[in-house]
Amino acid sequence: MSAPLPEVPVHLIVGTRLLSGASDALPQAIAHLSEGEQAVIVEGGPGTLVAPGGITLVQLAAGCVCCVGQLPLRVTVARLLRQVRPARLWIEISDGAHLAEVRRQLNGPGFRGAIVLKNQ
Repeated sequence: MSAPLPEVPVHLIVGTRLLSGASDALPQAIAHLSEGEQAVIVEGGPGTLVAPGGITLVQLAAGCVCCVGQLPLRVTVARLLRQVRPARLWIEISDGAHLAEVRRQLNGPGFRGAIVLKNQ
């Protein structure tokens, strides 16, 4: 029997574009915070986003991740946990007004034991 996988730390970043424009990369502070593969989920928008090596980047369709993006966010997080198994996951939320709902979704039974929110 294999040991359970450790919980993945998840950081919710509000109101700041982790990536923007056509060629910007993650800030150095984020890129060096942890060892191992990291994953970043950003809200959609114009432009092509590029991430440096060791970082898996997923851009969700435009729209609020809380309102119109609940299902895409949950599916994306589950897929990243299963396929990429990142050491750390960053989720960008452009509007902090819906932060409590995003936290509620991520604290739900579907992710219990798989992730731990770090900035509660």
